[in-house]
Amino acid sequence: MAFGLLFYQALVEPMMWVNVGSVLTYVLAAALLRQDRVGAAMFLMIAEVAAHAILAVVAVGWESGFHYYLLIAIPVYLANQVNKWPFKIAFAGSIAAAYLLLDWYWRQAPPHFVMSPDTLAYLHRFNLATTIALLSGLTVLYVHLITQAEERLHELATTDSLTGLMNRRSILVALEHEQALRERKPHPCAVLIVDIDHFKRINDTYGHNMGDWALQAVADVLKIGVRDMDFVARWGGEEFLIILPFADTQTALPVAERLRLGIADLRIPTKDAEITITATLGLTELRAKEPSDTAIQRADVALYKGKHAGRNQVVVNPI
Repeated sequence: MAFGLLFYQALVEPMMWVNVGSVLTYVLAAALLRQDRVGAAMFLMIAEVAAHAILAVVAVGWESGFHYYLLIAIPVYLANQVNKWPFKIAFAGSIAAAYLLLDWYWRQAPPHFVMSPDTLAYLHRFNLATTIALLSGLTVLYVHLITQAEERLHELATTDSLTGLMNRRSILVALEHEQALRERKPHPCAVLIVDIDHFKRINDTYGHNMGDWALQAVADVLKIGVRDMDFVARWGGEEFLIILPFADTQTALPVAERLRLGIADLRIPTKDAEITITATLGLTELRAKEPSDTAIQRADVALYKGKHAGRNQVVVNPI
């Protein structure tokens, strides 16, 4: 609208009507967006920007600076993820060809409407500043989107999708890091494996949805029951692995018992009645300079001792 008023005051009537058409084009694009026709709306808006810039250069001259908007239109349209690449390349190529044609012919050609030097200078500075601002904004947006995508990829790579806990790979990395810290500054570190008792029976009797619910409920108990500095992961299937830095087995044992009782307090509602869950836990302590999987195997041995001893208990495998 601002350009329309300027062209009206400068008596450039054709461009005034072009701006009216631009407003109507954006109204149509908004309607397309409400219908989720993003590709059509994107094409319409970029086409409007390109057409407006070309017509403005032809009408009032190269010195007005309207050609700068063509430089924005090309990367914006190529970056959109809706339209197909052959169409995007063809359309962007057309805009690039139009820019080169304007540069070749209209840079020297006299404009159809002569504006005062002051008005042209104002237009040029305004269009240049707007182009810089738009490019800066698009760069910030692009960096933000890239950062979001990287964070999402990192989350997918390190998080178990069902429980929201760390996954097997990420907790192994954390355990290796903890071992490296212990080499620089020795401190205890407890390793705890949690296994839901008779989990296959839950799945077979009540279905996999109920099994998933049980896994999520147990995961919530484990997350709430440890410190912020501790690491909790879904180790695989119905097993969970917990790393407790700065805690030996004596310190970690009450924590393990609290987690066991928290799991035993869970109630799963079914059509017939509520069912309870229990878990067996194997606890050990990380030795200096030993491989991480050795400590995990030791905790696993303690876990299976508890399974054979009747389940629903914590068993410590001393270092």
